[in-house]
Parts: sequence; C-alpha cells; structure tokens
Amino acid sequence: MEQERFRIPAGAVIACILVILFVLACITGIGLWLKSFLSERGASKQTENPVQTQEAVVTEAPTQQPDAVTTDKPSDTLITGTQVTPDTEKTAMIAQCMSAVVSIDITMYDGTQEVDAGSGSGVLITSGGYIVTCNHVVEGAASIYVFLNDGSQYKAELIGNDSVTDIAVIRITDSRVFPFATLGNSSDLMVGEDVYVIGNALGQLSNTVTEGIISGLDRDIEVDGQSMTLLQTSAAINSGNSGGAMFRADGTLIGIVNAKSSGTTSSGATIEGLGFAVPIDLAKPIITDIMDYGFVTGRPYLGVTTKNISYGYGMFSYYTYPQVVSVIEGSPAEIAGIMENDIIVAINGEAVSSSTQLRVMINTFKIGDEITVTVQRGNNTYNLSVVLQEKTFK
Repeated sequence: MEQERFRIPAGAVIACILVILFVLACITGIGLWLKSFLSERGASKQTENPVQTQEAVVTEAPTQQPDAVTTDKPSDTLITGTQVTPDTEKTAMIAQCMSAVVSIDITMYDGTQEVDAGSGSGVLITSGGYIVTCNHVVEGAASIYVFLNDGSQYKAELIGNDSVTDIAVIRITDSRVFPFATLGNSSDLMVGEDVYVIGNALGQLSNTVTEGIISGLDRDIEVDGQSMTLLQTSAAINSGNSGGAMFRADGTLIGIVNAKSSGTTSSGATIEGLGFAVPIDLAKPIITDIMDYGFVTGRPYLGVTTKNISYGYGMFSYYTYPQVVSVIEGSPAEIAGIMENDIIVAINGEAVSSSTQLRVMINTFKIGDEITVTVQRGNNTYNLSVVLQEKTFK
C-alpha cells in the first residue's frame, strides 16, 4: 500500500509571505521615524543660541562685501551692475577745459545780404575774451558769432589771421572775465600720450569731447594747398572741430585742431582715424604777433584781395583764376601797377589757378624778392615786376 505525502496548502504559503513583508515594512517605518526624531532634536538644540548666529551675519558681511566688489574682485562690478566710481580728477579737468572751448558761426555776404556760411570752434586764451581759431574758419566772414559752454553768446571781431599756419585770433568785446585755457608745450610730446579733443562736432554738437593718443609728430601735411607741420592724433575729429582744442592729460592746450583725412586714397584704401592739429609751440608766436600787431611780422605780401573766376576764350577753354577785387594803397601791387579787375594768371611764369594758390605762392618768397606777375586786363596781357615788402599794418 503506498504512503500518502504531506502537502502545505497554497493559501498558507501566501499568508506567510504577506506576514513577512508586513514585518519588514514595520521595521523600516520605525527606523525612519527614529531618524526624523533624532534630527528634530538636533535642530532644536541649534536654535537655542540665536545671538551667536546673528553676530556672525551682522559683523562679517558688511566689512567683507564692499572689499570684494571694489578691490578683490573688480570683475564683480560689471557682473552685478554696480556703478564704478568715476575718476573725478579727470572729469574735473575736462570740465574746466570745456569751459574754455567755444563754438563759432559765421556769415558771409550774398550780394548785400548776410547769410549763414559755416561753423567751427575756438579756444579762449585770455580772460579778456581773446580766442584762437583756424584761419579757414573765419576767413572772409562778414560777422562772427561765438557761443560759450555756459550757454552765453556774443558777437566777435577779427583781430588778425595767418594763412600760412592756418591760425586766426578773434575777440569778444565784453567786460566779463572769461574762462581760458592754459597754453602748454608741444615740443616735449611723445607718441602714445593721451590727448582730448574738444570742439563743435558737425557744427551742431558743441563741446564734444573725444579721447585718443598722439599718433605722430611733425607730420608734413598739405592743407588747402599750404604745406604744414602738424601733430597727428587718433581722437575722433569731424567737420566743425576746426579751430577747436587738443588738450594734454594735464589740461594744458597743446594743439589747435585744423584738419582730418577721410574717404579713400587714390588706391582705394579707406582712411580712418587721421586727425591733425597745429602744435601750440608753432602757434604761440603767430598768436602773439596777431594780438600785438593784427598781423604776422616778417611775412612778404602782395597787397591785393581776390576772388576766383572762370576765364577763357572759348566754350571749352575756361579756367579758374584769381581776379583782383581791391588793391591796398601803397602796397607792392599798387606800386607795380596791378589794378582792380585784373586777372592774375601766373607768377614767374607758373600758372595760378586760385586765390589760395596765389597766397601760397607769395608765401614761398622772401621780403625784398622781385617777382613777375602776369595779369590779363581786357584783351591784353601784361608782365608786371613786383618787389615784395613786409606787411606793417593790419
């Protein structure tokens, strides 16, 4: 007879498994509760001494944070947007320089009527209202108007001008004591020095300040047909800056802005960042002569005022020449027989194409030189001998 085997019912197995899982869950829950309980007790102990924690926050943070921003971590200034303290010495210097720089507007005659003709800049150089500017800013002006940085405006008179150095001096006739620039020295300038240019940019943005460096010394540049030795700077210069100031970092005036190069070269290269100024050491004796005498001493003169006209004998043979508008009494021109309306066509056989070129050519000679001036008078041509003399009057 076969013996019967013992078998555990399936339901009992399942029940055992569930009991085991329940016991494990209870053990886990008790462990988590104990951990939480112990953590809460530890936290409660930490809050029993709040004074010490407050002292750490109040005493340490205010003393360290400014140091981290202003000295140890300067880059944090840019990241957080914290304002950088300005260089007050530099801004004060520039403000003082700006007070001495003026904007200039001129008018010229159109028939019998005065019309707006241009704008430029200038620099007050005495408390009495003397202003140095460029000759090409005020040359031929019927009226000159000056605008100061404080908003005041005045009418100025021309004291004298010099086309060779492109320097002119004008004056405000007013009893006010004016701010003025201190003349510096340009002979000891070095390439790379910081400079500031201030002027009436575009003839509309008065006292615009641009910053750059001295890019070159003793540059031989031709301006309006006249060869000049100028300072070169990288500071931005625009139309309207002519006659304005170039200041050194110490606030002294070391140049009178008079030219810029723009556009392209003959080879097609783009011109950028080429600005020029008359060195103040070159300008000083010119300014002194003009203030003392109204003209520059030691210079030969012809003694005529001219205007450019087109002249020729056929439809396709017209050329530009200077025509005499007036002849100064007792001048070399009058003594030689040059007359009003004469057309000057050559000097020593070299053609003259404009009033500017005539002026440049005369300045290449010395006092006492005898030159031949060829003039067209009606249908006749005359070669007149002229002995150049020194100008001794305004």
